Amino acid sequence: MTRFSGFRHAARNPLAFAIRSALVSMVALPLLAQADDNTPIEIAPVKVTADALKADRRSDTSYQGDAAKSATGLTLEATETPQSVTVFTRKRMEEQKLDNINDVLSQTAGISVKEYDSARQYYYSRGFEITTIMIDGVPTLFDPGWGTGENASSTAMYEQVEVIKGATGLTSGEGNPSAAINMVRKRADSKELEGTATLGTGNRAQYNGSLDVASALNADGDVRGRAVVSHQQEDSFRDVGDSASSMVYLTTEMDLSARTRLTLGGNYQLNENNSPTWGGIPAWYSDGSRSHYSRSTTTSADWAYWDNRHANLFAELSHQLDNGWQLDARVNQGNSSSDSRLLYVSGNADEETGLGLSACNCGKFDTDTSYRMMDISARGDYSLFGRQHQASITLSRGQREFIAHSANATSVADIGNFNEWDGTGYAEHIWGDTFLYEHFIDTQTALSGSTRLSLADDLHAIVGARITNQEIDRKAAAYNEAQTITHDGIVTPYLGLLYDLNDTYTLYASYTDIFSAQNERSASGDVLDPIVGKSYETGIKAGFMDDRLIASAAVFRIEQDNLAQADGTNTVEGSADQAYVEADGATSRGYELELTGTVQKGWEVQTGWTSWEAEDADGTKVNTEQPRKMLKLYSSYQLPGRFSAITLGGGANWESRAYAEATNPVSGAAEQVSQEAYTLYNMMASYRFNEQFKTQLNIDNLTDETYYTNIGTFGQVLYGTPRTVSLSAQYDF
Repeated sequence: MTRFSGFRHAARNPLAFAIRSALVSMVALPLLAQADDNTPIEIAPVKVTADALKADRRSDTSYQGDAAKSATGLTLEATETPQSVTVFTRKRMEEQKLDNINDVLSQTAGISVKEYDSARQYYYSRGFEITTIMIDGVPTLFDPGWGTGENASSTAMYEQVEVIKGATGLTSGEGNPSAAINMVRKRADSKELEGTATLGTGNRAQYNGSLDVASALNADGDVRGRAVVSHQQEDSFRDVGDSASSMVYLTTEMDLSARTRLTLGGNYQLNENNSPTWGGIPAWYSDGSRSHYSRSTTTSADWAYWDNRHANLFAELSHQLDNGWQLDARVNQGNSSSDSRLLYVSGNADEETGLGLSACNCGKFDTDTSYRMMDISARGDYSLFGRQHQASITLSRGQREFIAHSANATSVADIGNFNEWDGTGYAEHIWGDTFLYEHFIDTQTALSGSTRLSLADDLHAIVGARITNQEIDRKAAAYNEAQTITHDGIVTPYLGLLYDLNDTYTLYASYTDIFSAQNERSASGDVLDPIVGKSYETGIKAGFMDDRLIASAAVFRIEQDNLAQADGTNTVEGSADQAYVEADGATSRGYELELTGTVQKGWEVQTGWTSWEAEDADGTKVNTEQPRKMLKLYSSYQLPGRFSAITLGGGANWESRAYAEATNPVSGAAEQVSQEAYTLYNMMASYRFNEQFKTQLNIDNLTDETYYTNIGTFGQVLYGTPRTVSLSAQYDF
């Protein structure tokens, strides 16, 4: 990422200049037949039909996903993308019963899933936290610390989930150089009545059901609809607590002409968490020895809850020109809200008496998040110097607003003997007045473009860039003063190169980056430039059996620049605030191996191995609570011949040792709180009675492994989920 340094007349507002140029390009490029007599640029004509806007889908029958454009803005197959992309298809999600996005990420190669507590998860990739979640390429406001809940979205409404590794600034804008998650909605693309109904149950009072119905809404089939509803609930494995999630998704497609399609839709989801933990359980007893509480131990109370709601409305208009170029306009509006009454327990109990813990006079929060996104784009093929190339250009504007209110308690009850605590019978806090905790508005206007150049039959380059204007308006709140942060003309480049060794193997290399705004100021009072995450990747991809099975090997390096660092004892001019300077941040390096697709008829596999290291500018290891090595493996096999009604599946997730540096509350000495290397096994078995009806058994954590999913945060630990057994039935019509 660099500052824009273009023509002199554009320097004061480079994005405005670029937007004017882009608007001309969006109209001119698709219609352009020839630039001049010497350099012909021809748009390749295609046959346009009512089905031309409908993509072919492999999602229902294979672990190999459909072509994606979440990495570059161009619609590319996995072997055409010079970056690591992992795709979870409908078949994979259904066979392993991955009911929400958190489930998907826990099975994604290279992604480390950990927990703040029972209601909040956070994710790391290649040494950095993931903060970007998109729906059909539109970023949402995902903040795991606030438990905004997008990661709890039901997968019932998605056709596939894409995870793009490394920096993704070209398509996602702001974020970390870790990964981005893109969720692709199901479409109303069926002219015949078809659908799927599922029912399931399991241990810990688990119940779930879903219905997915699609059909034409008129005789001609040019108006179609789709409805998806789902509900799931289960009890916690802790002494007290349960959760439930309900979702409805509606969408319709209308063929306004043979070349024009209008798509409308919306979804609503309610997530209810009763008696969630807020934080973990104490890692030490009061004498300084390590605690050994059972997995069922909770620090929550039966009156505590953390509920969130998500709603989204969207509209898309797509039009294909005679020459094959496609013009798109999209509008998305969403809202997420949550309210919580939580219990936080701190201190260290006596091992014998259970005394010594106390309750915080905090825990009442109400949040409201809204986002409004719109974009227009043009994409298609063009001929230049006798070769076919692909291009895409997008103009977008988004505004995200977050508001949080809180209240402290004026009275809290004693915890008493924690050895006898089960979360019941403890009086709720008496809450005081509500106050504004945080409020900000983040507005971004961006122009992005990319092209895939065919330099030779076996050599291709992908070149792209995004120019972003950002304004963050922070309102005065309890713990911060009012502040407006403005960054204009942030340029995010993308460069990739692919060389086909033969029909099977492709070498690639890429450079991408991403930015993240920061609040700190220099001694002169200027807000520091955004943090820049730079991602370098090189590797090889192989497509076997007409790309039904794809293998990849990648080596990566990620760097952070402009990270705020205290400027000695200097203060910001005219204030007593600490001044900061820009400095190098962390660097991570490693490699990944992945294999996804159909090995042979009836045998699907998706597996990945990741190894990485990360250190700060001084050479000190960072984020040591994340495993440095991970193996994610899953496979399913449909038995042949007369046993073809049976499909067996299973896998394993292995993580290397991880640790956190924490302070012993008694001795005051630094200690390592660690999770040794462990493996979680899972299995699946299904029996199909006929083409319409099948049953399926899933067992997660097959060996009932005991492990931590949070180590050392605030001197606490948190246990992971024990064995889970579920049985489901599915009917297709």
